[in-house]
Amino acid sequence: MIFKDKNGNSISLSDLEGATGRYDWQIVGNGKIPNDAIILHQEARQLGGQGKYDEGIAKLKEANQIAPNWAYPVYDLAYTYLLKQDFENALKYYELTDQLEPKGFFTAKTAYWSLKKEEEGIFPKGLYLAYMQIEWQNSEEEKLRIAQAILEKIPNYAPAWKEIAGKAEDHNQRLEAIERGLELNPDFETKGMLLINKALIYDVQGNTKSAKKILGQLIFNKESTVSNIEMAKFILKSIVTRN
Repeated sequence: MIFKDKNGNSISLSDLEGATGRYDWQIVGNGKIPNDAIILHQEARQLGGQGKYDEGIAKLKEANQIAPNWAYPVYDLAYTYLLKQDFENALKYYELTDQLEPKGFFTAKTAYWSLKKEEEGIFPKGLYLAYMQIEWQNSEEEKLRIAQAILEKIPNYAPAWKEIAGKAEDHNQRLEAIERGLELNPDFETKGMLLINKALIYDVQGNTKSAKKILGQLIFNKESTVSNIEMAKFILKSIVTRN
């Protein structure tokens, strides 16, 4: 037995077989989506890649009409509106994505959390779009620089603390970033990644028992996203098989 909590939930090594740390969002709804909707979605993504946002939006809405319970076109609608800086519609469709897939779908939870606070005036308009620049960078140094620049202006922005927690070289800086982020009541996708990073640092520091506990609790937390769970399982397996 690797982990067991007070509610009787337990994890054995066999439960972690096949854990890769990745979740294939393409499989969501696989086999249940009409082919017409799939084709429209693919065409819309191609148009979006060409910067033809309005044409892409039209096709995504058609796909949504055909398959209203399929989250992918809705998520891409949100993202496209974000690129157009139409933050009202971006928020609307990220919220709908989260309703369709409450266990998470790509970055929908973080996007909704941030855009909702932008709408409420807690964060400035365009902050999440600025934060998304991190995803578009290839250099880890540049990703870290953008996160630090955001925090200089908006120190209560939890997703940026998550980036520091995962990219800073110094373990003390990473732990400080984790605690700062957790204090800010972030969305659960962000919270899960902060906790995963905390477990990784604890393990490196020799506190493997606490690392296992954090990961096990995250796996059984009802609020955990599927991507958090898969990553936690993978890291837990890595810790156990190493030791």
